[in-house]
Amino acid sequence: MLHSDNPSKRICNFEIGHKYCDLFERLGVPREDRWRSLLSCLRSTQKYSYYSQEQKKAVAALLIKTLEDSIFNDETYFSVLREYQAILASSYAKRLEEALKESADLADNFRKSVYKHKGAVEGLEEKSVAAVQSGTNPDEIVSQLRSTFQEIISMMQEDAERLDQICKTDSLTGLFNRRAFDESLASRVTAWKNNNVPLCLLFLDIDNLKNFNDRFGHRIGDQALQTFSQIMQEVAHRTYSEQEVACCRFGGDEFAILLSGNAIFHVTDIAQSIRSRLETYDFVIRDNQGRIVNRNVQMTVSCGFAFAEDFELDNLAGLLLDAADAALYEAKDRGRNRIVKYVKNEDSCEFVVVSGGDAA
Repeated sequence: MLHSDNPSKRICNFEIGHKYCDLFERLGVPREDRWRSLLSCLRSTQKYSYYSQEQKKAVAALLIKTLEDSIFNDETYFSVLREYQAILASSYAKRLEEALKESADLADNFRKSVYKHKGAVEGLEEKSVAAVQSGTNPDEIVSQLRSTFQEIISMMQEDAERLDQICKTDSLTGLFNRRAFDESLASRVTAWKNNNVPLCLLFLDIDNLKNFNDRFGHRIGDQALQTFSQIMQEVAHRTYSEQEVACCRFGGDEFAILLSGNAIFHVTDIAQSIRSRLETYDFVIRDNQGRIVNRNVQMTVSCGFAFAEDFELDNLAGLLLDAADAALYEAKDRGRNRIVKYVKNEDSCEFVVVSGGDAA
């Protein structure tokens, strides 16, 4: 919200219905195409589903600051443009970093698998030569070679299954990774479309993890992520299997739980149990020598969820992601350590705090 020269008088609410040109005229924006195009881009970013709520809020803050400052020279233009581009690129840079690390882990596992079977293949060569040179019955030679080949094929099948599991597992937490999440979401969306199998998406984000890492270091931060993942797994799979409830590390300090079938009716209970257990968990911080340097360190988590039934079938996965993400950020905006439900109305939506803070 912007102010006029009179601080008590509001002159812009940024609500749907404003005419861009009229708004820019009132705020003194130059009539140059580049300025009006840039500011229109900043404003329209809110409409695109592929930007996160965090990115949208950063762009909105940049737009408001630019209009409030009202400095429309060349230097400011290029400064705002660079900052806008940096905000839009931030999520891609983060995903690229995570993808590179995951690729390095996969390459290392593949290298180990290749070296493991190098010896088996060399052994096959030796057995084959020895069998042929022995002069034994041809049928026995074929039987020996078939047995050896089957042994190698079996090992290769095991490796293929193991590599597939590695490709879908987050190396730090042991949860499903983003690739597995995307596959599971697509499969569950199909089940909802074809067989009306209920679907719910729950997002969870550890509060202030950056501050935690800055205070105790990333080694301890990784331990916190592992502890939280263990809590999440224990709660989610206390009653339900992975086919009904899938726990994933979505990225960084953000996690996701996909719920299908009857499990969706217990999403609030699952989220509340995870939130309560983390809130009351006392972390003990130790140094590299194992000495306790801090006790009773506590963390909290914010949660947001949405149901597939609230959306049209077209682009259901994207709409569900956006809704759960918006509910999560609403939980953070309201003070963190809360669970917020996305509720779709006929032509709008609302957010309901179901646990923590001013719960309904």
